[in-house]
Amino acid sequence: MRGGLQVGPPGRWWDDKNFAMDLGLRPEQQRRMDAIFEANRGTILQRYQAYLQAQNSLESLARSNVLDEPTLMAEIAHVGRARVELEQSNTHMLIEILRVMNEAQRARLSSHR
Repeated sequence: MRGGLQVGPPGRWWDDKNFAMDLGLRPEQQRRMDAIFEANRGTILQRYQAYLQAQNSLESLARSNVLDEPTLMAEIAHVGRARVELEQSNTHMLIEILRVMNEAQRARLSSHR
């Protein structure tokens, strides 16, 4: 799932040697970014799984022979909330990572987008 805030290439872009060198990241910045990633990983994974579960539940409900509109609408709202929570968690982590960088590094990162 790709949505929400994207600040660099997918994945742990700060661990890519060439990309990190181009941005001018120092090893201690990369270590702090790794720590932020690890601190947020569990929450993001949990929210991603909740989103997938809600999505699967909606798909199952939509395929059933009994199409109860209020139930479908409630499930759509549930999927929406799950996605928002996932994107908020991911954005929180990315903002924390960006705060590790100085203004010049963030500008170079922005030019890669």
